[in-house]
Amino acid sequence: MRIIIISLLILLSSVGFTQSNQGEYLEAKRQFSLGNYEVAMQAFQTLTEDASFGEYASFYYALSALKSGQKKVAEDMWKQIEAKYPDWEKLNEVNYWLTYVAFDQGKLWQAFRRVDSLPQKWKDHLIDTFLGDMSIDGLDSAYALNPNNPHIAAYYAKAIKAQPYDERDQLMLQELAQKFDLTLGPDESLPLIKKDEYAIAVVLPFMYESLETPQTVIRNSIIFDLYQGMQLAASDLNAEGIKLNLFPFDTQKKGTVTYDLVKNEQLNDADAIIGPLYSAPSKVISQFSKENKIPMINPVSSNEEIIGDNPYSFLFKPAYSTQGREAAKYAAKKFKDNKKVFIFYETDRDSIVANAYKETIEKDSFFVIQFARLSNLDAQQIQKDFTEQYEVRLDTMYSQQEIDSIALLPGRIVRTRSLRNEATGRIIRDNNGEDVIESYEVKFTVQPDSIGHIFAATSSNVLANNFISMVEVRSDSIGIIGYEDWLDFSLMSYSQLERLQVDFLSPSYYDEDSEDFQDVNSRFIQQIGTAPSEYHIYGYELVQQLGHLMNEHGKYFQRGLSGGDFFPGYLMEGLEYGPYKDNQVVPITTLRDLILENQNIEQEVSGSNEYNDE
Repeated sequence: MRIIIISLLILLSSVGFTQSNQGEYLEAKRQFSLGNYEVAMQAFQTLTEDASFGEYASFYYALSALKSGQKKVAEDMWKQIEAKYPDWEKLNEVNYWLTYVAFDQGKLWQAFRRVDSLPQKWKDHLIDTFLGDMSIDGLDSAYALNPNNPHIAAYYAKAIKAQPYDERDQLMLQELAQKFDLTLGPDESLPLIKKDEYAIAVVLPFMYESLETPQTVIRNSIIFDLYQGMQLAASDLNAEGIKLNLFPFDTQKKGTVTYDLVKNEQLNDADAIIGPLYSAPSKVISQFSKENKIPMINPVSSNEEIIGDNPYSFLFKPAYSTQGREAAKYAAKKFKDNKKVFIFYETDRDSIVANAYKETIEKDSFFVIQFARLSNLDAQQIQKDFTEQYEVRLDTMYSQQEIDSIALLPGRIVRTRSLRNEATGRIIRDNNGEDVIESYEVKFTVQPDSIGHIFAATSSNVLANNFISMVEVRSDSIGIIGYEDWLDFSLMSYSQLERLQVDFLSPSYYDEDSEDFQDVNSRFIQQIGTAPSEYHIYGYELVQQLGHLMNEHGKYFQRGLSGGDFFPGYLMEGLEYGPYKDNQVVPITTLRDLILENQNIEQEVSGSNEYNDE
C-alpha cells in the first residue's frame, strides 16, 4: 500500500511537471509570435533538454536567435539538433534554416551542398531570395569561387543581361551560356526602331571606280559575286514589300581609305553595315559601329577576333571555335559506342577548331588518345603508324568461304599461303606432292577497337588523302570527320568518301537540289549569264535574312537573334545566335548516293522562324 501511494505521488508530480513545461513552452511561443525574441530564447533554452518539448524548444531557440541577429548561435543549435535528433521528422526544416544561414553568411559552397536535398519549392525560394538580390559584382565573385555552379551561373547571366546593352560583359555572357547551356530569352534592352525602308552600307574592297562600270573590276570577282547576290536578294525583298537599300562603299583594303569614309560622314545614315573583310578597315568600322550603335555583320569570315569588344558586331558564318564545338557534339552522338578519339590539326586556324572539339568532346567522357599538330611531312608517318601490320599463324585451316565470311568483320584479314620450311625457305609438300597450306591472320599494330574516330582539322590535300587511304587500308569501322574542302581534292572520289562514311564540317553548306536554289540559280543565269558561285549564295542569304529580321525587329535586328530562335535559311541552312555573336548553325554533311546531305539537323528541329509560315 505504501509503495502504491508513493507511485501515485510520483505520477501526479510528473503530470504536474509536464503540464508546467507545456505552459512554459506555450508562453515561449507567445513571446516569439510577439517578436520578443530574446525573451523567447531564454524561455526555450530551459526546455531544450525536456523529453516532450526538447526538439521543438531547441528549434525555436535557434530561430529566435536568428531573428535577434545571433546567427552563429542559431547555426550551432541547428547543428546540435541534427546530431542529437537524427530521426526527427522536422529535420527538413532544420536543413532549410541551416541553408538559409549559410547563404546569409556568404558561405555559398556550404549552402549549395545543402540546398539540393531540400524540396524543390524551398530550394527555388532560397536561391531566388539570395542570388536574386545579389549585385552583379557579388555574383561575379561568387562565380569566380564556384565556377561549376549552374545556379550562380544562371543568375549571373541574368544580371549581365539586365545591364545596358553597351555595358555588358559579352564574353562572360557567352561563356556562361555555352558552359551551362543557358537559354537567355529575347533581348528587350535595345529600342524597337522600325522604318519603311532601311539603308544598308556595304563596305567592301570593291577595287573599282563605280558599280556602273563593272568592267573596271580589278581581280575581285569574289567581292562582285557577293554584291550581286545581295542585289538579287534586295530585289526579291522589295517585291515582298521589304525595302533594303544597298549603298556600296569601297575600302580598297586600306584602313586610311576606310577612315576617310567615316571622317566624311558617309556612313552616318546607315541602319546596318555589311563588311568590311580585311583587318585594317574592320578596326575602323568596328570603332565607328560601336560609337554610333550601328549593327555590323561580316559576310564571310569565321575569325571571332574581328568582333572584338564591339557588342554591335556579328559574324554571318560560324566562328572557328563554334565549328569545332558543334562538330564534337555531333560526334559524341554518332560515335558513342567507342569513345576513343584521335585529333589532328594543321594551321593556327585549325588549332582553334581542334581545341574547341577536344574541350567539348572530353565533356562527354571521350578519351583523346592523341592531340597533335601535323604538316605534310608527317603524312606518311601517320599512315604508317595506323596501318602497320603483323602476322599471326592460325592453327585452324579455313575454307575459302569461311575466309570470305571473316573478311566481312571489321579489321579481320585472314589469308592462306604455302607452308615453308623456316630453315631452308622451301615449300613443304604432302605425300601426294601438293603444297601444305597454312592460314594466317594479318593484324594491325593499332587494334581496331583502339580507335573510335579521327577528327582531322586540315585543308591539306596530302594530309587528307593519307587519312582516307589509311582508313581504306584498315577496312575497319574507324569514323573520320574532316573539312568540306576535301570534296574538291582530285585524289579522292565521291564513291570512296561515301563508302567510308566520311563526315564533313560544312559551315557554308547549301542544297543545290532544293527548289529554292533551282529558282535562284535560273534567275542568276538569266540576269548575269552564269550559274551562282558560293559567294553569290552568301550575299543572297545574308540580305534575305537581314531583311526579314529588320522587318520584324527593326534596325537592331539582333533583338530577334538574342532569344536563340532558329531561323531556317532560304538557300543555306539557317541562323541561330542566342547570346553569341556568330551563327551557331554548323552543318555536318556526308554523301548519300553521291549527294551531299546535312546530318546535323538536331540544331534545327526545336527552333522557330518568326517570319516564315513554312
